[in-house]
Amino acid sequence: MEIEGCVFPDDLLYDPEDNIWIKEAQNQLLLGITCIYASFAGRLEAVKLKPVGMAVEKGRSVATVESPKFFGAVRTPVSGIVTEINENLVRKPVLANKEPYSDGWFAKIRPVSDEQTHSLKNVKEAEPFLREAIHTFRVRCFKVYPDYEISGIGGECPETLGQLHLLMTNMHSDESVHVVTDNPVAPIDVPTWVSARGYRMLYERREGSLLHYILGKYA
Repeated sequence: MEIEGCVFPDDLLYDPEDNIWIKEAQNQLLLGITCIYASFAGRLEAVKLKPVGMAVEKGRSVATVESPKFFGAVRTPVSGIVTEINENLVRKPVLANKEPYSDGWFAKIRPVSDEQTHSLKNVKEAEPFLREAIHTFRVRCFKVYPDYEISGIGGECPETLGQLHLLMTNMHSDESVHVVTDNPVAPIDVPTWVSARGYRMLYERREGSLLHYILGKYA
């Protein structure tokens, strides 16, 4: 299901109060954060996970996350034992931003009771709560999570493209940048500039007078 540009897989269960998802698999529960959490937390720079074998109680922290603007807990909606943690996420926290429902998972938990998931909601049941959270936290989701952002609002296109050139020249090949502008010539200038330099247009969207572009480096 897609809600205002934010994607929520249909095969997961949700705890919309804490913006957590759960997937049942082989008597264990895979746990992660939703794209809403990933958005309002910002680009994560540190993730600390509870160790394997630790007992965790419903509503208590199974992990903490930190970004330049946020520090918070990832709370488990079930009680159980941590059976596995995502070491890749510890090494590369931004996985939770870029791939919250796949490579950015946090932990596997063996629940103490099969009935604990009854309080969780499927995507249809969770929809009104997720929609409300998107508005409350002013979340904006994109198909690609950008590593950087440049604002060209109120500026001239050549000036914005000059900033963009400096940034993209020094970016890694797997990184991307979000450009937002209200310049009326951007629909012509930006794609032309991207094509001329062999960059990639990963995503584009219009919101009223604002144009959003996410650009990547060479294919």
